[in-house]
Amino acid sequence: MNIRIPEKGQPQFFYITSANRTVVGNKTSEFVQKKIVELRLMEKTESALFFSYKLHNQSMKGSAIFHSWSADMEQLQSDLILVTDIYGEFKDIKNFEDLHHKWDNGFKQEISLKYTDHKEGFDAMAEETSKLLQNKELFLKTFIGYSSWRIFFQDWYRTYQAEENKSLNLKQYFGKIDMPLSVHSVIEKGTQNQSAFVVKNKAVLDKKEFDRKAFARMLKDFTDVYNINSRLDIDMEERYEFDKDSWINEAELFLGTAVANWYSISSAHQIKRVSEKEKTELENIM
Repeated sequence: MNIRIPEKGQPQFFYITSANRTVVGNKTSEFVQKKIVELRLMEKTESALFFSYKLHNQSMKGSAIFHSWSADMEQLQSDLILVTDIYGEFKDIKNFEDLHHKWDNGFKQEISLKYTDHKEGFDAMAEETSKLLQNKELFLKTFIGYSSWRIFFQDWYRTYQAEENKSLNLKQYFGKIDMPLSVHSVIEKGTQNQSAFVVKNKAVLDKKEFDRKAFARMLKDFTDVYNINSRLDIDMEERYEFDKDSWINEAELFLGTAVANWYSISSAHQIKRVSEKEKTELENIM
């Protein structure tokens, strides 16, 4: 089975819902974000693909100031030219300098008005953002992880076997500690009334590659408990549906990690491709 590179020029609209819940002891942090984005293949060369990305609308409901900040960063990154390799895996941002100029030339000042009651928090996050925008290599790493970016920018455009196994290393998923996963994929042809291709993923922790000692030390620092149970439980399931034109029609992603009953992170993303009419209707209710 083969998923080919989409045709150039035609804009595609996607409605994305992302949710996260983090529990550490008695503290819980959670958010739900909904957004409408536009993606278009601009150019294709022998070694790279160039996509334009635009945020059309979003809503964010979160329990912390950082969630509001994350929504502001989505707005900062509203217009991007994203570069992938010929298979569709993310590699670069062509107009990276535009982000720095936008940040310094009004955007930072504009959003500061929202944080008058949280000036200390704003100053700290603004300082870190300024540093990040001066380090392109570090900034690009923020696009590689378990976020909605993963939906679009994997090595999609290639020939598939009916079943595949591969590695996925989520860099610095636990602070400075990576989470290596072993992913098993099943690739099916869609039925007459479904998408042309369906990709289903499940994953388990790659115990050989996981730095359990560093992870245990991190947990001890959190809890001040020496003999802590550092067993990490993983639950990852994904489902991607592609249409005959090679664009994603729908996708569902879920990743849950937990240590005993006191530490857990759950992330979920849902996406649906919508028409321009549906996009307008959704914008009116967001």
